[in-house]
Amino acid sequence: MRTVSLHECKVRASLLLKALASADASLAAERLRVLPGFSGLSVGQVLARKDSVRRKHALAVIAHEQGYASWADLKQVREVDFEHLLAQVGAAHLNRWFASYAEAVDSLRAQGGFLFPFREQFFVCDASLVQALGVDPADADWARTGRDWMSPEDGAAQARLARRFTHASSSPHTRSPMSADAPSQVSGPRSRRAELKRSYKEAPPPMGVYAVRCLANGKVLVGASANVQGMLNRIRFELSTGMDRLPALLEDWRRYGAEQFTFEVLDVLKPSDEPVVAPEEELKVLEALWLDRLKPYGDAGYNVRGG
Repeated sequence: MRTVSLHECKVRASLLLKALASADASLAAERLRVLPGFSGLSVGQVLARKDSVRRKHALAVIAHEQGYASWADLKQVREVDFEHLLAQVGAAHLNRWFASYAEAVDSLRAQGGFLFPFREQFFVCDASLVQALGVDPADADWARTGRDWMSPEDGAAQARLARRFTHASSSPHTRSPMSADAPSQVSGPRSRRAELKRSYKEAPPPMGVYAVRCLANGKVLVGASANVQGMLNRIRFELSTGMDRLPALLEDWRRYGAEQFTFEVLDVLKPSDEPVVAPEEELKVLEALWLDRLKPYGDAGYNVRGG
């Protein structure tokens, strides 16, 4: 599933106006009948008044076709930049990443969370990330949207959430003058958001086991990293730029295309209560368990035995 960008929506509005001015304008006139000012008119009556149609009307039609009550609502939603928002809170959060929308939806339904787009991919996060971004994850509008930013059940509810994201990202945050590292002493939602973001940035990245899976042939690469999400981002970057550190994986990436690959966090290493146990050793054990479970060798995967 692809999000129709704000620019493309504007282009569609221009094409609608162009179609209305053409010799065969009946279809364009029919589309305009979704608007309150034209809904009671026949196609012929709309055509008779086509000189009164302005760009704002065409934009409103496109917004309606995208599931929004107004162009203002659509614009509000499309202007939310999740790449920028994630950069504000850091990359330590454990998100579930997917190359296809269908996979992301399956994960959302099976495990819950909140589904968002990111460039050409999708991720599902838990409530803590939404909170860190300054929006209340318990807001009733999330339930109204189905917690799916790509295909909301209620466009008006999504637009309200978009306004909250925009407000949160632009609001100044107060820090304690006593120390740059001290918690804010100012009470209220703004200071709370600031503290959540600061804690989020300072949290160490999760250690864990990851998988890169090719949906076209079922093969999988399994690995472990002290920064599991960072490693997935690295592999995704290497594949997209043609770096051949993983030649077999790169070959299939080129053969089947990026949309046939998912990037998954399989397991996360929980902090140990035993200080004598090195986390690196625990991570090796966790990786070995997943290698034994998935056996990603030969025709089943991209791992090399003993590698």
